Amino acid sequence: MSAYRKTRTRDKYRIVYTDRQRYELENEFNVSKYISIPRKAALSSALALSERQIKIWFQNRRAKERKLHKKRHDISSRQLNNSTDADSTSDAGVESPTYYQTYS
Repeated sequence: MSAYRKTRTRDKYRIVYTDRQRYELENEFNVSKYISIPRKAALSSALALSERQIKIWFQNRRAKERKLHKKRHDISSRQLNNSTDADSTSDAGVESPTYYQTYS
């Protein structure tokens, strides 16, 4: 049996990576978001995966990274908007002091 399992979903197979494979792929992704051809070949032999599987894993991982980045950006934008809304509403109903110029 190979180092990875396949699960059948309709007409396509979905690869379920082992913990070791995911660990190695994540480490490589942390080094570089884009894998070189020689490194892809080396990982392919070391992890018993095809180069195509590694290429697609990297594509999917970059998509996940973009999605997470966008989500973080949206959350921080919302928090910023909420804090500015809170600042403007906190002054509502409070009169600011009036200053008069005195003449001598």
